[in-house]
Amino acid sequence: MTTRCVVVIGHVDHGKTALVRALTGTETDRLAEEKERGLSITPGFAYCKYDRGIIDLVDAPGHADFVQAMVAGASGASAALLVVSATDGIGVQTQEHLAIAAALGIDCGVVAVTKSDALPAGAEIKVLPDLKQALRGSALEDAPMILCSALRGDGIAKIHDALEALLSLSPAKNGPLHSFLPIDRAFSVEGRGTVVTGTLSGGGLRTSDTLTVLPAGRSVTLRGLQSRAQDRKAVRPGERVAANLRGVSVSEVSRGSVLCAEGQFVPSTCLDVHLALIPGTKIELRHMQDVRLLIGTQSVTAQLRLFGRRMLASGEAGTAQLRLSKPIVGFAGQRAVLRRLSPAQTLAGVDVLDPNAVPAGGGDKARSCILEAALEGPVTSIAAALAAANRGAVSIEDVARLARMHIADVRAALAASYVALDAETLAARIDAEACRTAILKNLSSYHARHPLRSVAPLADISPTDFAPALLNMAYTTLKESGEIRQRANKVGLRRHDPTAFASAEQLARMDDFEMIFRQGGLASPAFESLSKTDEDAEILTLLLDRGQLLSLENIGLKQTVILHCDTVLRSAKTLDGAFPNQGRFTTGAARDALGTSRRVIVPLLEYFDSIGVTQRDGDLRCVSRVNKGLPQDTD
Repeated sequence: MTTRCVVVIGHVDHGKTALVRALTGTETDRLAEEKERGLSITPGFAYCKYDRGIIDLVDAPGHADFVQAMVAGASGASAALLVVSATDGIGVQTQEHLAIAAALGIDCGVVAVTKSDALPAGAEIKVLPDLKQALRGSALEDAPMILCSALRGDGIAKIHDALEALLSLSPAKNGPLHSFLPIDRAFSVEGRGTVVTGTLSGGGLRTSDTLTVLPAGRSVTLRGLQSRAQDRKAVRPGERVAANLRGVSVSEVSRGSVLCAEGQFVPSTCLDVHLALIPGTKIELRHMQDVRLLIGTQSVTAQLRLFGRRMLASGEAGTAQLRLSKPIVGFAGQRAVLRRLSPAQTLAGVDVLDPNAVPAGGGDKARSCILEAALEGPVTSIAAALAAANRGAVSIEDVARLARMHIADVRAALAASYVALDAETLAARIDAEACRTAILKNLSSYHARHPLRSVAPLADISPTDFAPALLNMAYTTLKESGEIRQRANKVGLRRHDPTAFASAEQLARMDDFEMIFRQGGLASPAFESLSKTDEDAEILTLLLDRGQLLSLENIGLKQTVILHCDTVLRSAKTLDGAFPNQGRFTTGAARDALGTSRRVIVPLLEYFDSIGVTQRDGDLRCVSRVNKGLPQDTD
């Protein structure tokens, strides 16, 4: 059955509560103070059941002092029942309620012109045209306007018809993707425990569901559900709901808390938003101004940070960041209201673009571009703006949040033009290709400057205008295609052969150095003793880069040990023979078995540990796999 939540709005004392009573038979003023003063202080709730479905009515307070309660009641609604007294016409709060309804995305409804019984005969001929004129330019200018009397029952049937017709309209799609219930009341029922009420949006609820109460962060289970005073096993978005919770005390829940799907919403103290000032407002919004944000059933003070400008005047719009005084829970696409702190006045409508924003300055052009893309959308524009701001890397979660889409839908929408860097990150195919091209260009330049070097440090080659995840994928792709070789933290062009650029004398010198280290075994000379000239240092570096020699660091002694790769392999085999069947040995025992010194055995064993040749357990080791990970030329 179709349901729709309709907020009843209008100036104080224009007959909203009386009209709801006439429509439903329900008295929505439940507090003693409300009955004593004859005005609504908190939202009241009732419903009308029709053949097409059910209309939930939220009777919002009309007095200026209770705008926060009015916004709380209207936030879950998708249509409005505007109540205007036939004798008094459009009041101050009527205009403010209309502006708030528009700010909250309510663009349809019914206009009920009450107290027709107090009009002189024939006066309606003038009243209705005047009211239609007064509503021009508002969200309800085309809404059906019905003259009625709650006292006599005149026009009530027509209002019922107009309300039922709202069930045929498609509500605006600006809700969350998952179950989200802003709590407007929390109380305890003896024998049942904590009960909360609110208007559900996003997704349905079922008894026994596990949910979260935020910002408290409490995991709860639904013991029971009610809607319209009837026990229910399940409820749908758009319905007024009472939820009996297990796992939280009433002291931990209050108006402004949110009952929502687990893991889908995060409390935040920073929102990126689009603001639209209320037309006719004479107050300007200024950068760094303190304001009050009314969002859902929450109320919080905030500091306004405008992007790219210092001020917004009446009727203007722009993007901004709100730094909140306490955490709130929201979603992208949520509508809200900004008010001046003192004297209180509604200033602007708010469209939340990013409910989990990070602090950014007003001059952050990249962030401003991202928000403009989120406002205009499509998803490809949002992804492109994020990529530009993050050196080509795009978080799938960020795109989904800003685009108001499920992650699976984002992947499908971007599959043709984006490639996965990892499980959570994408990059445009054009950026991935540009990154590979930049790496190859940098390597070519490096080899031209250092022809005797087969590889270059990654730090010298990696272009700085690409994100680390994009660089990692580029290097992996280039290795898989055979275009580059990589050893540890160095890479080189596979087609580059340093020996082709070496003189006969240099080639002979390289053979001499290799023989020195091969014959030297574990007692090889220090690098510094052989690299007395720049040319000798270059030749020794080439042997290291080619994998013929291995450099080991003795961190304790702050010394570098250079060994021939054949020596390293023989040492592993010697240890395996000396301690067969994974026999355990100490560092001292390994030193004695190889006939070497502590200066050499410590970094050698640490190297074996790192590649899996040995396994360490405290002060003991055993040989695992002799040939595992040992250095070899992969050219």
